[in-house]
Amino acid sequence: MKKVLKKSLGIIPYLILLIAFILIISLTISLKKGETPTILGKAIFLVVSPSMEDTIHVNDVIFVDTNANNYSIGDIVTFKAYFDSNNDGSSEWNDITHRIIDVKIIDGVEYYTTKGDNNGFSESWETDFTSDLIIGKYVGKSALIGSVYKFIFSKGINLIFIIIIISFVAIGAMEIFEIVKQLSMQKQKVILEEKEKLIQEELARLRALKEEKDK
Repeated sequence: MKKVLKKSLGIIPYLILLIAFILIISLTISLKKGETPTILGKAIFLVVSPSMEDTIHVNDVIFVDTNANNYSIGDIVTFKAYFDSNNDGSSEWNDITHRIIDVKIIDGVEYYTTKGDNNGFSESWETDFTSDLIIGKYVGKSALIGSVYKFIFSKGINLIFIIIIISFVAIGAMEIFEIVKQLSMQKQKVILEEKEKLIQEELARLRALKEEKDK
C-alpha cells in the first residue's frame, strides 16, 4: 500500500504541469481567435499597443475582473470600443484597456472617459461611454505568460507545443497505468492471502477431525 501511495504522490507534479499547459493552450487559442478567455471570473487579454506604458507593456498578458461593477477615476478598465483600428476605412469592435480619467452622471447614468497613460489625449471613441461597454477592471498582468503566448504562436512552432502537451499526457497516462497495475497486484495479493488463510483453516479442521477419529 505504501508503494501505491508513493506512486500516487509521484503523479501529482505531472498533473499540475499538465493542468498548467492545458490552461495556457486554452488561453492562447482563445486569444488567437480574438475571443475573451476567462478563468474563475478573470478575463485575459494580450496587450498589443503601447498606449498604457509604462504601467502595462506590449505583449503583457493582463487579468481583468469581469465581476467588477463599480468603477472610479483612476481605475484601469477594459471596454469595447467601435472604431477604425486598421486605418482602412472600416470600423470594428476592439477591446481597449485604458485608465478612467472622468466620470459624469447624467439622469442617473454614469458616463466614463478614459485615456491611455502613454497618450496625450482621449480619443473620441473613449469619451462618455456607459458601463454596458465595460468588460471589467484591470487587476494584474504577467509578462511571462505573454512571452509564452508570443513564443507558442510565432515561427510556426504550434506543432512543437502540441507534442509537448501529448508528451505530458503520455507520461501522466503511464503513471496512472502503473498505479492501476500496483492496485491490481495489491488486490490479487490480498485475494491470495485470503485463499491461503481459508486453506489453512480447512486443513486445521480436517486435522482436528482426524484426531477425533483416532481417539
